[in-house]
Amino acid sequence: MEISGGAKTASVTSPGDNSAFLQGQKLDAATKGIDKSEFRTHGLRFLTLALLSALLLFPSLRRQGLAGYDDAVYAHEGKEIVRTGDWWNIRFNGSLNFEYPPLFLWLEASSFKLFGVNDAAAKFPSALLGFGTILLVYFLTLELTGLLWLSLFAMLVLASTQFFLKNATHAMTDVPFTFFFTLAIFLYVKGLKSERYLALVGLPVALALLTRSVIGLLAIGIIAAHLVLTKRFKLLCSPWLISGLGFAVAVPSVWYLSQYQLHGPASFASHLRFVTSKIYVGSGAARWSSILNYPEALLKYYWPWLPFLVAGLFIEIRAMVRQRNEAASLLIAWVFLVLVPFSLVQTRYPRYIMPVFPAFSILAAIALDRSIPTAHRKTFFNSACVVGCLAIGLTLLFPPKARASDMIELVPVAEANSSPQQRVIIYSYEDGRSDYLNQFLWYSSRYAELAPDLSDLAAKLTRNEKSIFIVDNHSYGKLLQRASPETLLRVRILGQSENFLCFRLSPSTI
Repeated sequence: MEISGGAKTASVTSPGDNSAFLQGQKLDAATKGIDKSEFRTHGLRFLTLALLSALLLFPSLRRQGLAGYDDAVYAHEGKEIVRTGDWWNIRFNGSLNFEYPPLFLWLEASSFKLFGVNDAAAKFPSALLGFGTILLVYFLTLELTGLLWLSLFAMLVLASTQFFLKNATHAMTDVPFTFFFTLAIFLYVKGLKSERYLALVGLPVALALLTRSVIGLLAIGIIAAHLVLTKRFKLLCSPWLISGLGFAVAVPSVWYLSQYQLHGPASFASHLRFVTSKIYVGSGAARWSSILNYPEALLKYYWPWLPFLVAGLFIEIRAMVRQRNEAASLLIAWVFLVLVPFSLVQTRYPRYIMPVFPAFSILAAIALDRSIPTAHRKTFFNSACVVGCLAIGLTLLFPPKARASDMIELVPVAEANSSPQQRVIIYSYEDGRSDYLNQFLWYSSRYAELAPDLSDLAAKLTRNEKSIFIVDNHSYGKLLQRASPETLLRVRILGQSENFLCFRLSPSTI
């Protein structure tokens, strides 16, 4: 069967099957050898899997508390948008912040407008786009292969990847960025059938750039690499693709240029410093000290699908080399152009490679599709759904431990003993960590100041008689050893949580 690619056509086979890749015809039950009742049954399986995915994601939003990195930061900045009514400028702790693009914060603020300023609303945009990514993987696999069971398996793999589900219930940019990234690839695949879709590729790329800055350009790199690997050089000059890429650059440029006009070169310099701090590769041993972070993360988090992923990679690499398979070329380019750049940069958190997880799901599904006999696929799928129902039940019966309990308990105490203009002084565990500061900012209507070390904290205690302090128990004991006897007599404990104290100095009698 032929595929479209401008004026030329070619004959190729899809992953693990003799069906065509990127065929021009619409999916048709008769041409696939599936009767209409079976086609409807597959539709019901898709809806069942979609429902289970929703039940795995959305009830988990009721978990109380946001993590200090980076959920509370984004939630606080989204709350600041609602508080100030200024949707064009990002603020953190009372000051302008130029580190992040604004799209995810706009989603946060929109969620707060709809559902109120609370933990569940902060996590809702990620969960919604995580759910969208699961659905999108099904349709992308269907576009690539035309195989219904393989598409269901790909959807099943992503919906049961615990690491993906976990990050989809965090108020962070990783999963929303993955959705936009995957949507760009999906529209590109559609564009290989009808070039007009290539113009639409620019929209999700623009949204990706407004979510994670220049990292969004990786989607363009994958598209360009696939066009070169498949020798579709004419499409590189397609007016539809060029217009789409122009749109992808123009839309984020409006915001970046406006920030430059409003706040001068400092805004661009601050953003550039933040981005380069994440991608600086260092030198010598430091450059390679964490090069195995991502393989180790997959060994830890990608069960039970890791063996199928490895097998799927082997199958598709062989198909790309021996058969010049176009679907295989796309999947391998996707994996390579995400993993290699992220493995070379300075910061290598496992969640940073989330954009490759949809490709992982398709690769694992290819091996899964080959390993399960046709007669046993219904049984396997039904068993997987039963396991999913059990997982949902366990999640509802045994919700995970709440986060941020210390700050949730002490924020009302600090607010009751301070004026709205006062900054609360926070110190935690002698390492300059800011996660508790971020949580305080999210749950409080006050701003805060982070003491960099114990000496600075002791000086602040002596100088700031009216200040409210929140300090971890261990550091508080060390602080008292540095304080003068007069200061010790004036310390007044206002409240205490499991790990922290809130206190102030009583007024001087002198």
